[in-house]
Amino acid sequence: MAYEALARKWRPKTFDEIVGQGHVTRALANAITSGKIHHAYLFSGTRGVGKTTFARILARALNCEKGPTPTPCLTCPSCAEVGSGTDVQEIDGASNTGIDDIRSLRENAAYAPSRLRYKVYIIDEVHMLSKQAFNGLLKTLEEPPPHVVFILATTEPNRIPDTILSRVQRFDFRMLTDAEVRGRLSEMARAEGISAEEDALALMARYAFGSMRDGQSLFEQAAVSGGGSVTAALVEGMLGLVGVEAAIDLASAAILEGAGPALTRFASLLSRGADLKYLYLSLIDVLRDAAVLSFTGQEALLFRHSPASLDRMRELTARRAREEWMLLLDIAFRSERDVLATEFPHLGFELLLLRLANAQGLLSVETLDLSAEAAGAAKAEAVAQKASAAPAATFSRKPALRVDAPVSATAAPAAGEAAGLSAEAARAAMAETGAAKDRSATGDAGLWDAVRRILEGKKKTVLLGLLSQMRGEMQGDEFVITCGHEMMLDRLKEKDKWEPLLTALEEAAGRAVPVRLSVSTEKKSPEPDGVAPGDVGLERKALEEPVVLEILRTFEGSMLVKVQPAPPVEVPRNEAAADEDAGEPEFPEPVEEGG
Repeated sequence: MAYEALARKWRPKTFDEIVGQGHVTRALANAITSGKIHHAYLFSGTRGVGKTTFARILARALNCEKGPTPTPCLTCPSCAEVGSGTDVQEIDGASNTGIDDIRSLRENAAYAPSRLRYKVYIIDEVHMLSKQAFNGLLKTLEEPPPHVVFILATTEPNRIPDTILSRVQRFDFRMLTDAEVRGRLSEMARAEGISAEEDALALMARYAFGSMRDGQSLFEQAAVSGGGSVTAALVEGMLGLVGVEAAIDLASAAILEGAGPALTRFASLLSRGADLKYLYLSLIDVLRDAAVLSFTGQEALLFRHSPASLDRMRELTARRAREEWMLLLDIAFRSERDVLATEFPHLGFELLLLRLANAQGLLSVETLDLSAEAAGAAKAEAVAQKASAAPAATFSRKPALRVDAPVSATAAPAAGEAAGLSAEAARAAMAETGAAKDRSATGDAGLWDAVRRILEGKKKTVLLGLLSQMRGEMQGDEFVITCGHEMMLDRLKEKDKWEPLLTALEEAAGRAVPVRLSVSTEKKSPEPDGVAPGDVGLERKALEEPVVLEILRTFEGSMLVKVQPAPPVEVPRNEAAADEDAGEPEFPEPVEEGG
């Protein structure tokens, strides 16, 4: 007898053998028992969750000689004919996409079944049908023959026309849990006489991603590779996994040590045969566990860890604040496209590590808790700014906004003296404040980048164009947005731009952050050099041009350098008619040939 794959051998044949789809089983079993059988069903869900298998079981239940019954006998000729006869047909929607295929189906559906009780048409991947094919199927679904049942299966229900959806009963098949997949794999191992470690079964269930068929295929591959013995080490080597300890090492290097050690460790893992896809997923798991542990403190919510790896997770989690763990997880999660959906996954993974390293120290406890010296410096800065600042703009929505006027370098000592401080003390305070700003700026670039990525995902193109002319950083407990001129800040304060910015900042930081808008006189690069003070309307018009906004969005860090009006277009005029009405266009007179 030819060898049969385990996924086919262990395919369920009755409703009771279906795993994880109890809501579908109960509904259809009750419909069959009560005789309320619909003429068309739609089964939707990801791959390997039992859609086609369920359709075959339903066909047997409807045509069993003892039925219709939710428990087909599997021995009668009617049950045996499912999958091989003419009355139950499985149609591949990807191969039969045209109107001619549907026209042939409609013609055959009009005839009564030759042997069975119902004609059952199972159309797999139905979303692949063409628009004309769907239109051809529509009439049959609306007024079907009494002996016909349609079962449509798809992984993309959003691609099915609403006119079709309104004529079927839809059942959504959910992804299976790791426990459900592991339970079935354990049952298979016992029945097939295969020795399998629990850790190995857990790994295969974890990386089946909710698909029973994928889990069974992994199990069969591991069983063949191990000669009937499946170990965790074997599964890790087969999938190119690096193990929890190695993933923690990589995360620690990127977050705590910096870009150089992270890239070095990444290269070492690749040399050991690590698979980029599973390495990325392992890194995500570590960051997820750190975020969950920092927010909840419940170790039971973490993925499977050994005692040693659990101790390391506790140590790693304690090194950063929970807000930072959330931001780091967000950075890694949003890098999926760069790693898994690109022709250069190696480069995409290195980019991810650089992003994580760039966020080092962001929102850490050290930057949030001010020491006595830092508090004194912050107080001195507040006094200096109060002495020279313009009236602040106020907004009703939190976080609060404060707008600072330009502050020159020479005004700070004077402000300090006015507050009763000596010039030396004021200069020392401002020097300490400047150092604190520099330290903050090094870490807050990641927060600013995260805000812009969130806005990019929400298609806020106009807002991104404005932010490309600005810079943002944490200063104490405030987030300061700096620009070279007030006109840009006025546009930023508009409701349709201000509220999305606050929402993105809160999402990136994990908390409400007070925002202060500041006009800088130290750095002129954000201000367009070619615009005179009275010509700011030119820049406003330029930033409203779709081409300009797309360039600013595409080339990160780019800015407007010079905006100037287009030169006037010279219109040729006839000198002989120069003293005529200047309001009418004039053209040279034609020259007659042969004159």
